[in-house]
Amino acid sequence: MRTTIIALIVGLTLVHVPRSSTAQSRSADDADSTKAGVRFQQAVDLYREGSYEGALAEFRKAYQTSPSYRVLYNIAQTQYALHDFVGAYKSLIQYMAEGRGEISGDRLVQVDEMSAKLRERIAHLQISASVAGADIRIDDVSVGSSPLPGPVPVNVGKHNITAWKTGLPTASRTLTVAGKETVKVELTLDETSVTSATVAVQERPEGGTPSGATITKTQPTSPPGRTGLVLSLSTTAALAVATGICGYLALGAQQDLKDQVATYPNTKDNIDSARSKSRNWGYITDAFGTATVISGGVALYYALVHGSDLRAQKSDQQQPDKKERSVSLAPTVGGMVLQGKF
Repeated sequence: MRTTIIALIVGLTLVHVPRSSTAQSRSADDADSTKAGVRFQQAVDLYREGSYEGALAEFRKAYQTSPSYRVLYNIAQTQYALHDFVGAYKSLIQYMAEGRGEISGDRLVQVDEMSAKLRERIAHLQISASVAGADIRIDDVSVGSSPLPGPVPVNVGKHNITAWKTGLPTASRTLTVAGKETVKVELTLDETSVTSATVAVQERPEGGTPSGATITKTQPTSPPGRTGLVLSLSTTAALAVATGICGYLALGAQQDLKDQVATYPNTKDNIDSARSKSRNWGYITDAFGTATVISGGVALYYALVHGSDLRAQKSDQQQPDKKERSVSLAPTVGGMVLQGKF
């Protein structure tokens, strides 16, 4: 502890801000340097008192006010005292990068010794998720979205890893890692559990004492029901409208072909163009008509299934509904349309 405190005090004496060539810049720099010096002294006092979190906040504020690479060494020492080994290692890397060429030999030896100790206290997690775009969190702190670009450094000890994505249940895993260890973590977000859930309940036997038994009940997946019926009817209606429009255009193209043939004098190109247009509109109309019939068949299927389900549900409660229900296919221009009462 005494060595650390001495290093902090030495760091305080080395904090400085480069002077500007103008009087105005010197005045602003001096003001920032004074504020940073006050923050730094407060950080030293808090560190001596054992208030490491407060000291870290003051050291960081001093660095923000008047950036000096020397403060980064004190930040790293404080993070080490807080057992934030990953943060301390990153601060040392930044300290070496910003102080390149200006750090004394003795301090470089201290940095090397401290870095070696930190590497012994850092593990790496190779985290993968079963779906892309899931938010990966370690101890409730987001580290990115899946797939992650590489291993994530963590402090030794116990960690909770979770993967979260909208519409899917959260996948989580808790594990304990040791220093210099690389652990693979695979998180599976089960998409099927969105429609099927398992519920555990405690039940007491009738006329007896609580048994403490756990009874598992599984909620069945809902049948197609009314949603499929509505979608298929909407699709059939849209296709029927498209068939009618294309049929109308096909009739117009046929009439234009007749007019071209009856026109004299006329050219072969005009007649061929009118014939091609009439043939193309005919093909399009037939295609929409076929799609309408298929969609109508699907709608009919859903109508029958939905009606059967409703009758089965009401059979145990009341008499069957005697209202007339009917489904029929009616021809339209160039296609078919589904009509019915439900």
